[in-house]
Amino acid sequence: MSSTPFELPAGARFTSDAQHSPVSVDQLFTDFLNDVHQRLLGAHDHRDIVHRVLDELFLGLRTRRLSSSPHEWAECIQTSRRHALLKLVHQDPFTYRAFSKPRGYAGDAQMMDYIYGREERWSPPEAERLGQLIFDFTTGAPASEGVRARRGYVAEMIDRLADRCARPHVLAIASGHLREANLSSAIRRGKIGRLVALDADSKSLTEVDRAYGHLGAITVPAKFRSLLTNKLNLGQFHLVYSTGLFDYLEQPVAQRLVATMFQMLRPRGKLMVANFLPGVRDVGYMETYMDWQLVYRTRQDMIDLTAEIAESEIHDVRLCSEDQRNIIFLEVRKR
Repeated sequence: MSSTPFELPAGARFTSDAQHSPVSVDQLFTDFLNDVHQRLLGAHDHRDIVHRVLDELFLGLRTRRLSSSPHEWAECIQTSRRHALLKLVHQDPFTYRAFSKPRGYAGDAQMMDYIYGREERWSPPEAERLGQLIFDFTTGAPASEGVRARRGYVAEMIDRLADRCARPHVLAIASGHLREANLSSAIRRGKIGRLVALDADSKSLTEVDRAYGHLGAITVPAKFRSLLTNKLNLGQFHLVYSTGLFDYLEQPVAQRLVATMFQMLRPRGKLMVANFLPGVRDVGYMETYMDWQLVYRTRQDMIDLTAEIAESEIHDVRLCSEDQRNIIFLEVRKR
């Protein structure tokens, strides 16, 4: 039977002094990692077994993360990264790309393409058999499902806008590869008047030009902070949105950016920002083996993002989440 970080042997008890306990909490955590490591090694190419073990790993790490102090969790992360299990899970191209950060940050556009590839039927990256099975699990896990749902949400929002407004102007901040364009019939049918993709990653914008330049997408190589300092004037839009950026912004900066996005709207225009909700099942795995640290926001945190917008200028505010409640969306419409 597999163990979790919180299953104590009979007679054992938690204590702040490990020498008074038959099994310390840290030892239990190491034993948990040992168990997962051995079972993955023994699974060979049995998909169901590998996925079952990984599901237990995700749950165990999430449980430990949510029940630990920041200091305790930091120690768990270090223990996880010193363990031999790291080498196994890094056979997964998705996990390893986040951890290695070839573009200097986790969650880059290529990582997102690994997630979208399940829907697009793109060929997965090359990997050993175990790495392929782990990739299949991690890109199908709740956080990845949320990212796919987020893309669909944005595409539907753009399509609804184009139905109501002739040739609307749309701005995507931190656009990545702008893959919502693949799902938006309005974009693909040329119904958008101006589609602007702003991103600081030149490689991401090169792909936007290649894939969607013929559909009218305009790329702007700039950091989002250039909007905050009024160094960049892009005009006004019917829709301004950002999907993954806010997962990395602390509240004061996020509030300033929301206020700036709001000022870029035309009358009755809308802004939308998305953010991961706390407690996503992947959180422990993301922070240990992927080194993917996000800023999670509650519903109240999302409402608080509007703090720098005058109430008299707001027509309405809407909050909703995707079906699995991994990602929350804030929409603010201007009067």
